[in-house]
Amino acid sequence: MSLYDDLEDPWRSEQPTSTSHSANEWTGLNVDPLAGSDVLPSGSLISGINTMTLDSGLGNSGSLPVGSSTLLSAHPENSMEGAWSDSLDEANHRVSNDLNRGEMVAGVPFQSENPHSTEESGKEDYEVWSDGIRKAYNPLAPDIITVEEIPEREGLLFKHTNYLVKHLVELPDTEPSSDRSVIRRYSDFVWLQEVLLKKYPFRMIPDLPPKRIGSHSSDPIFLIKRRNGLSRFINIVVKHPVFKKDDLVLTFLTVPTDLLGWRKQASYDTSDEFTDRKIEASFIKMWRKDMAERWNQADASIDGALELWAKITVLVDRCEKRLRFIAQDRSMLASMLDSFSDSAPQIFASDDGTLLDIKNHLGIVSKHLTTCNNLVKEENMQASSELSPRFRTFTDVLLSLKGLFERYKIMAGNNVPQLQRRIEVNTDRLEQMKDKPDLKGAEYDRVKQSIQRDRKSIAEQMNRSWLVRKCILEEYVYFQETQFLVSDVFQRWVKLNMTFNELNTNEWEKLLDHVQAMPSTR
Repeated sequence: MSLYDDLEDPWRSEQPTSTSHSANEWTGLNVDPLAGSDVLPSGSLISGINTMTLDSGLGNSGSLPVGSSTLLSAHPENSMEGAWSDSLDEANHRVSNDLNRGEMVAGVPFQSENPHSTEESGKEDYEVWSDGIRKAYNPLAPDIITVEEIPEREGLLFKHTNYLVKHLVELPDTEPSSDRSVIRRYSDFVWLQEVLLKKYPFRMIPDLPPKRIGSHSSDPIFLIKRRNGLSRFINIVVKHPVFKKDDLVLTFLTVPTDLLGWRKQASYDTSDEFTDRKIEASFIKMWRKDMAERWNQADASIDGALELWAKITVLVDRCEKRLRFIAQDRSMLASMLDSFSDSAPQIFASDDGTLLDIKNHLGIVSKHLTTCNNLVKEENMQASSELSPRFRTFTDVLLSLKGLFERYKIMAGNNVPQLQRRIEVNTDRLEQMKDKPDLKGAEYDRVKQSIQRDRKSIAEQMNRSWLVRKCILEEYVYFQETQFLVSDVFQRWVKLNMTFNELNTNEWEKLLDHVQAMPSTR
């Protein structure tokens, strides 16, 4: 009988056999109409990974650890030492039964005799927990960071662009300062993203715009798009409840010196957020398998949602561009009407005043077209500065969730199965040594210590797995708040269209009153 026949690891994650780390995550995306758009970034945080899912339950296919510090054991380390060497099967059987009965997780009962009572209790606990998480995050909050391009480019051989990064409000855990601006390079943003990925690999970290695309690194339009992308990146970061309190994020926003020089001199911690942390028993008690099922459903649907939202963004932009083309045609029409009015007296030899009246009304039509063009320019300016960034912000949010899915698939695995097999082998060796007193002694102690180390390693890995599970659930709950970005952007889109359509309608109604008075007979 295997030592772990009836236990399983809820976080066993088999790694894909072949993973292309250089492939673009959009490689399989059918978005031909989007070619040339700036909605989809040219690169991604993580390359595409083969499909994997998160185990939704605690006891179906893998192995859970049994050991001195395991999060699934209610027994202290010293009390288990004898059981490891003398009766490991009994210890395994005891914890296995606890799991099967749902009696003990870290010493806290997570199932009662009435399963319906437990389900309702866990659901209530989750609702309270998730409500607190969601209240901490407001993606609709106003942007508090501005990013402006500094016109002068620096560098002797290779010129680079500097950005003035300014925070509009006081930042948490920082001293008040009269100067709230710092100068940063694109590489400084890259450094910030890299340290966030190291410290928070299982959180939604937004992507950065590309540094350059071919020879367009100095193209004005590209630079504007890159600046807008950097602005979206840093504002998404500072709105995140965890990132906004991170020391390195605050350093990025407040240290007035050159950040490259500061990084060379300063000593800073980039260890991940799970270091020296243990999972709370209350979270294990609250966990239900449908949480993982929802996570897997989102993972399976994220590509489709990204493709659709990218196309929506492109089509909204296309509508605005179409208005600009219409405005250009109207401008040409107004100019031609003026020219025609000037040439009309040469072809109409009439002195009864009707020609002058018609000419004056054509002048009114020309002025109307100019007024409508001004409205279109104003509408496009507002759409470009207020509407388009919000469409792209939601794209960035979806991409950050996709990046989280893919990093989980790469990084959430462990070597628990290998450790379990080694424990089984060493356990058999201990059993054999019991019948051979001459083999006991140093070798016996060495094998026993090896088992203890492996069990401790399993416990630590399982603890980390539960911490990862909690972290990604927090991020998924945060993500639920971003649905209101969709409401907000379409409310703004409708309001913008309604406002300028009303203004245009008023202008056309006034023009109609004028042209109705144009002479149509002698």
